[in-house]
Amino acid sequence: MKKRNFISGILLGFLGISGVVAVSFITFSQLPSFHFNFSLPFPGKISLFQTISGIEQNKINILVTGIGGGDHDGANLTDTILFASLHPESKTISLLSVPRDLYVEYPLGGRGKINEIYMRGLHAKESQTQAMTDLGDKLREITGEKMDHYLNIDFDGFTKFIDLLGGIEVNVEEDLTDMEYPDNNWGYITFSIKKGRQTLDGATALKYARSRHSTSDFDRSRRQQLVIKAVKDRLFSLDILTSPTKIKSLYYAIVSHIKTDLSMGQLASLALFGKDIPTANILAFNLNDSCFQGLAYCQRGGFLYTPMRDLFGGVSVLLPDGATPTHLDSYADTSKFSNIVFNYPEMFLENSEISIINSTKTPGMANTIALYLKKFGFNIPDKDSIGSTKDLYEKTQVFATWDMENKIGISPTSKTLEALSLFIFAPQQSVPTNKYSKTQSPKIEVILGKDYKTVVAE
Repeated sequence: MKKRNFISGILLGFLGISGVVAVSFITFSQLPSFHFNFSLPFPGKISLFQTISGIEQNKINILVTGIGGGDHDGANLTDTILFASLHPESKTISLLSVPRDLYVEYPLGGRGKINEIYMRGLHAKESQTQAMTDLGDKLREITGEKMDHYLNIDFDGFTKFIDLLGGIEVNVEEDLTDMEYPDNNWGYITFSIKKGRQTLDGATALKYARSRHSTSDFDRSRRQQLVIKAVKDRLFSLDILTSPTKIKSLYYAIVSHIKTDLSMGQLASLALFGKDIPTANILAFNLNDSCFQGLAYCQRGGFLYTPMRDLFGGVSVLLPDGATPTHLDSYADTSKFSNIVFNYPEMFLENSEISIINSTKTPGMANTIALYLKKFGFNIPDKDSIGSTKDLYEKTQVFATWDMENKIGISPTSKTLEALSLFIFAPQQSVPTNKYSKTQSPKIEVILGKDYKTVVAE
């Protein structure tokens, strides 16, 4: 009996993480939350971070990729590239999506879109693991983070997964028509779906989630949220995760569509880790070109831009800010952003509001610095968070509202303050009330002094 439960636990862990991967690979832009909620019959206590690495670490980085596979166009192009960082102490998971169109130098020579690295490694007769390591090494250049392990799944694995669930129920929020959905034969088909509650099979769910030529990226991200929630709801409504028979049938159906260097035991420990993660603690980010479209559209992660196509043979690509066609390796900002995403996840849970106040005689400085910080994910919510004062400060100051007696406000040990110190090299001081902000809710106020040029990181 114990042996059967042990095997079931391994299969369940594998299926749990595989289910997440199967859904995750559809994502190009910001990936929404997915919540594990399992009860595993697994003997003894397992440390995920010791099981996988042999030593205790404060985080594990797993590269999740999605490919077409089979007879799909560009079968080994990694059209989804997602870095997942798991943190045991804070019980958080940070997800960073890297666009497939990012133009890079290839590890084996040449240059092109990042989604070709894995394919080129396989063509050079590298092993599956080495080809994925090539991609991981490039991502380390871009993010400053190393890959510990990888998971790779193909389109057919996703569609089979949905079909074996009997489809998923989705409330389609608006009519959608995409006349340029890839037909897997180097052409296009028209995909249409009507508004309303519908049961989608695997193929339709894939199209609904991946359609890129009909509405905005924001709408696409919202559709992906609906699909992921529907998969989760379907799994639990069928009690699949408590049935070894159902688990095995799903496992054997999709196992050939998944490649990973994680063992069954490691996958099981991933599920054990994941079951204690609240949905709100799964944090999603992406590198994007939103700031290239204008400051009014600038979002966190906006460190890329779209260069003129004629510089790249008519192909649409993305470059990091500061890069040129002859100098591609401009990853200072993407590395800084990744450092915040992967090493300060608590900052996004705190969501502390920040105001930027200009006390200098240089107009517009508060706005400029606010936009810069927002790209890194700092919460500067509205125009009322940017202002000026007639009080003159020789030196830049950072004030944080904190009621020490009642432990209310922005604690001096706040991860937001710690992360902010990487960008604003100024003294931080706790104060009982806001000094300049119009609202009374606790805030962090950055007062720009005459020395702002020497204390604000570039």
